[in-house]
Amino acid sequence: MATRPLRAAVAGVLCALLAACGTGGGGGQKAGPFAGEDVDLVVPYEPGGGYDAYARALAPYLEDCLDATVVVRNEPGAGGLVATNQTFTAGTDEKRIQIVNTVGLVSAQIAQAEGVGFDLEKVNWIGRIAAPPNVVVVATGSPVQGLPDLVHAGRPVRFVSTGPGSNDYIAPNILGAALGFPLEIVTGFAGAPEARAAVVAGNADAHILPVDSQLSAIESGDVRPIVTLDEERDPFVPDTPTVFEAAAPDAHAKAMIDSLVALGQTGRALMASPQMPADRVEALRAAFGCAIGNPDLVADLEKQERPLDPLGGPETAQLVRDVLTAPEEFRQLIVASY
Repeated sequence: MATRPLRAAVAGVLCALLAACGTGGGGGQKAGPFAGEDVDLVVPYEPGGGYDAYARALAPYLEDCLDATVVVRNEPGAGGLVATNQTFTAGTDEKRIQIVNTVGLVSAQIAQAEGVGFDLEKVNWIGRIAAPPNVVVVATGSPVQGLPDLVHAGRPVRFVSTGPGSNDYIAPNILGAALGFPLEIVTGFAGAPEARAAVVAGNADAHILPVDSQLSAIESGDVRPIVTLDEERDPFVPDTPTVFEAAAPDAHAKAMIDSLVALGQTGRALMASPQMPADRVEALRAAFGCAIGNPDLVADLEKQERPLDPLGGPETAQLVRDVLTAPEEFRQLIVASY
């Protein structure tokens, strides 16, 4: 299995992260606005998942760079909406930041889903941690060899999903609409592993999730990746073509897929409330650049096979803004996925 070249990737973007150059490697900024304080790093899910793992890996390096104590707090509820609403309304004196499933939050805001009490164009984005691309997998023994086999199946393609509004529900809908093939989405699974098991058992055709969520099943030989929904091949599955290589989409399809790829690229990020004072926001962005460039953190994430694809706060904000204002047809497909 190919290992993602995290060190090279991180080195290539550090200078774009505010104040990151020259601060990576620990010992970061001292006597800043958070010095000696406790900072809450909120995970909007139960302990033990991927977001929790990222937060706990990042926390000690943020501590060093902020000269603060970073406390990881799990606040599950409503698929992350409860914690995000609380972070959005946090007051100027609250030292609270949150790791977020940006893909899910952007989709929920576009769909005006029940429980959304935030505006992602107003939050203070600290930076993106990772943006693993979606990958379409089929059972290892499936006759499907590539995306064209799904497009030209001659019958509705059966995808599995944990339910409306989820990543594995939205992505198939948009992919099918863009490439013009009929599909059915089978739901009712307790989680992604159970959904994927239906594909392995031959009860459905395909499943779409970020590559790091599919990686263990790919490595075990349970499933086989056939296409990634990204502009470039992913180092975790380097022999798997991108959607642009596999489908040669026309202009209409390309516009739809471009928006789907951009949604995926919002990834996993850190945010703070719109009320947080500017000096604290800038200190957090600088500390994020400092922490994300620490070779010990990079090595830790490599060992966990967790992608790292950092992006600065302003760049993350622009990416989110671009998706929120994507073409109407794309946004309506997201609405229909709820």
